[in-house]
Amino acid sequence: MISGSRHHAGQRGPWPGRLLAAALLGALLGGPDAGAQTRAPAALGPERALQAFMQTFTPVPGEQSLLALARREGLDWTATRNLFSTRLTDETAFFLDWRGHSVAPTGSVFTTVRAATYLRGPEALLVLSRQWCVQGQCQERSAFAWLGPGGLRPATEQALIPLIRDAAFFPGSVPPCLRGVTLGVSYLPARQGAALYALPLLPPRQRAPVRRPG
Repeated sequence: MISGSRHHAGQRGPWPGRLLAAALLGALLGGPDAGAQTRAPAALGPERALQAFMQTFTPVPGEQSLLALARREGLDWTATRNLFSTRLTDETAFFLDWRGHSVAPTGSVFTTVRAATYLRGPEALLVLSRQWCVQGQCQERSAFAWLGPGGLRPATEQALIPLIRDAAFFPGSVPPCLRGVTLGVSYLPARQGAALYALPLLPPRQRAPVRRPG
């Protein structure tokens, strides 16, 4: 599993150049055939995948999400679920959106976890996004893994490429203000249409030049 992702604008990376342009525009990435999704067994659903993810999850340094709290406290799965006051789990759409609140020395922490699984034969690709916000400042990480009969195994961003529809690509050059800038990419599973969004994460120091007129 990997957490987070960074790409260097204007340079060729592990993703095709057109995909970076799509990410910069917040492109909608199409998922697998919806009919195949509805036939997937519950064992490949997002809640089962999240449970398996938590067994090996290692929070990033300083992470204050509820998932990190559960890991530090050694909570079992039932207790971890109960940390989230709002749990939307749509097994038909293979999507979940869980939200909860905790208190840390730095203030109130609001956590949002979104996860979806995408069927590929006897396995499913888990795309998981976790976000935690403290005093109006939010951090987010994405993770990917394959869920199958043998449990969870690591995946990279390359596994997302088959989910992308050709129509979702936006050809074009990188804006001058973003050339040479290392961007993060946030992957947000969507409940409708077995899809996910890829959104750019701009470093704080680059926001002012991008917002400047012209």
